[in-house]
Amino acid sequence: MADVGPPAKRSEPLFRQLMPRCRLSSPYDDMLAVVMNSHQPVQNLRDQLRETSIRLGDTKTENERLRYLYNSNESSSLTALRKSLAVAEQDVRKKQEEMEELRSQLVNQDDEQQVAAVQPRLVTMLRVQLNAIAHISKLRIFEPNLNIGEDVEELLQLLVKVNDGDLQELQKILEETTVLYDQISRGIIIRSLSDSWTMTEAIENEAFVYDDEEDTKEDSEWQAEMTAIQSLTTVKASFEEMLEEQRSGFQEEMEQLRKEHQKELDEEKAATRLALEAVRRAHEEELKQATTRKLCGEKDRDASRQNAMLEQMREELTTLSAAYSAKCVENAQLDERLSALMEQRAREGDSGDIQRLKRDLCLRDSQVAELQRRISAYERRGGDSTIVVSDIRFHSNPVISIVENVSEYLAEDVRRSLAVPVSERRKFFETIAEYSTPF
Repeated sequence: MADVGPPAKRSEPLFRQLMPRCRLSSPYDDMLAVVMNSHQPVQNLRDQLRETSIRLGDTKTENERLRYLYNSNESSSLTALRKSLAVAEQDVRKKQEEMEELRSQLVNQDDEQQVAAVQPRLVTMLRVQLNAIAHISKLRIFEPNLNIGEDVEELLQLLVKVNDGDLQELQKILEETTVLYDQISRGIIIRSLSDSWTMTEAIENEAFVYDDEEDTKEDSEWQAEMTAIQSLTTVKASFEEMLEEQRSGFQEEMEQLRKEHQKELDEEKAATRLALEAVRRAHEEELKQATTRKLCGEKDRDASRQNAMLEQMREELTTLSAAYSAKCVENAQLDERLSALMEQRAREGDSGDIQRLKRDLCLRDSQVAELQRRISAYERRGGDSTIVVSDIRFHSNPVISIVENVSEYLAEDVRRSLAVPVSERRKFFETIAEYSTPF
């Protein structure tokens, strides 16, 4: 029974004996290489996104220039505006396709990209494992007939010759490495332990004798190795957190860029819609102006002919209006006299005379209607017939058809009413002619 105390070199745990001396730096280098390999695609995507952001800024500047051209309301710049809008629309579509391609590359990487990302990690891991096996093979803890150095050298040479994308060769080397580990596990001389506090060993199985100074040194190395392993785990966790932060930041940046891009597209669509509306209004205005010019040309051609016809009709209407005015005056006088007679007959109760006066009034109305019909016929006829302007407005009596069945006393009364001096009648008809003549 040995005393309880620090374990000697000959009674070290199996994990400590299998731990290679070079592992303090190799796992850290492996993890650093893995982190750098995973960080490189993210950096490339960031560069592409930065370039896309610069292009989006250029597109925004171009949109501002197009809005300024649209708000200036210059007809000469409409053509240039349409061309600029077409070019801007093509540019926006191209940039949208680039954004979709970048998004697909970020979310769904294809098989070739996955192989390219995994292969360097596998090669680094196999190189570290083979170096560890080579270091373990130099220790004197195996059976004498176990010789794995040549196999390790052969696998290292095959690992150097592996081509890009050759995963089958890497799988073969990995299987051979696993076989080597199995051989090592079967060929190690395992020491037995009696309990957790005391250790016994046979003197005939001892291979080496170590002194206390070497035991203390090995214990210090053991503690340093365990500390290195813990620090490596901490570094790995920190690198994973950093990658997660970068991934989340990248996703946020992608989402922000997508929103900005969508906003730019909406603004571009609105500007394009306004520009097209302005072009449509300008086109409609041009069509209206062309139609107006055409109608004005036709009206100008017909103006001279219509003016001649209107002038002739105006002269005829002047003559007829003068005659009609004279008749209206006479009819008004007759109406007044008839009204007086009707009142007088009504007072006297002579209904027969009232009926005759009514018939006379109807005859007068029929004559007035005949004159109106003639005026309408002249207006419709236009300028086909020429009427000689006579001096009938200065006569006391226009030509009026003789009315039959008129009582003698009524005719006498009308003659007395027409016995007006010539000078007064002339002034009366001149006044009528003055107000009936068109301007």
